[in-house]
Amino acid sequence: MALSELKQATSVLGRAHDVLLAVPEKASSDALASLVALYLALADRASRAGATLAAISPSHLPRTLQFLAGSSQIKVAPTEQPEIILDIASAAPIKHIRPEELQGGTRLHISLPAGEVITKDKLETSVRLLPYDAAVIIGALDLEELGSLFAQHTDFFYSTPIINLDHRAANEHFGTINLVDITAGSSAEVTYDLINALNPERLPPNIATALYAGIVAGTDSFQRPSTTPRSFQVAAQLIEAEADREAVIQHLVKTKPLRIIKLTGAIYARLRYEESVGLYWTILEPTDFQESGATSNDVPQAMHELASNIAGFTAAFLIYETQPAAPQDSHRRYVVYLLLGKGLSSRRREIQELLAATGQNGALTFTVTAPSIEAAEQQAHEHVRQMLP
Repeated sequence: MALSELKQATSVLGRAHDVLLAVPEKASSDALASLVALYLALADRASRAGATLAAISPSHLPRTLQFLAGSSQIKVAPTEQPEIILDIASAAPIKHIRPEELQGGTRLHISLPAGEVITKDKLETSVRLLPYDAAVIIGALDLEELGSLFAQHTDFFYSTPIINLDHRAANEHFGTINLVDITAGSSAEVTYDLINALNPERLPPNIATALYAGIVAGTDSFQRPSTTPRSFQVAAQLIEAEADREAVIQHLVKTKPLRIIKLTGAIYARLRYEESVGLYWTILEPTDFQESGATSNDVPQAMHELASNIAGFTAAFLIYETQPAAPQDSHRRYVVYLLLGKGLSSRRREIQELLAATGQNGALTFTVTAPSIEAAEQQAHEHVRQMLP
């Protein structure tokens, strides 16, 4: 990563008094572990300065990561502290501000020097709900992946310095500063660089453990093709810093939920492919969810399990019914969960618009309406097939 970007990031965080850390609504375990690590790295400084530091994950932290120190500090929503901002188009200094208590409210009297001319068109007011000077977004391809956090505070994200931290080539570079290292195998490796730039002293074991968990999750225990020699190098340095490797393995590697294993098995059982174009797809019936005990929330993890075991795929998608319909219903809604391979990741925005899809944790989702899942499969195949080279 370019040194200037890290310097800019540390400069922004050094100047900021109150900092917001956030991950997408459907965050990966890599992004969540990185969030915990960065929170721990900034917490002492924030406490000493009497500053506000908030770490936000719109979805609750999964049980597999709750063993990490600091995980209990991750909140699902930031604290809102309304702030009224008054812009005055005048170079004259303010002489005095006097509050006046009214029945059911307050009036502020702002005095300027004698002779200064001020009219209403020189005044502009706005209300700021989030009391943060800077934000660090981890593992999001774009701001829309923050979900309701972005939708409810759009003005904040467009008017606040943002450090965008990620490792994927499809990242939209939406930040004021973009710490996007596509040569890294995980967001945790990029977070490691930022934490080292903020404080080059030896990492405390709790931060090293969180970063090691992120690398293990992001590289699928160093088995994904995106794993690089740098991934192993950083992991070795974290172990040297006394990262609890055994705890990470116990919680992330050996405790894969049975429902995910069963759901992944159902996905493999109906896997189809067009080898000539590298297209893979599969379907899930309502009975697959019932028998596995899984829900649609488990689809992303199961699909990423599939993708990590398919070498060089161009695209892979899964279809399932949004809500089982009555037998007499002629039109049913089906969700298509689409993963783009490296060859298509640079066209993600274009494909998203063509399919009228939404982003979800690095994937795209869109719906089709059809009388049966077989008809939905045909529609989805046609839609995706036309996007391929």
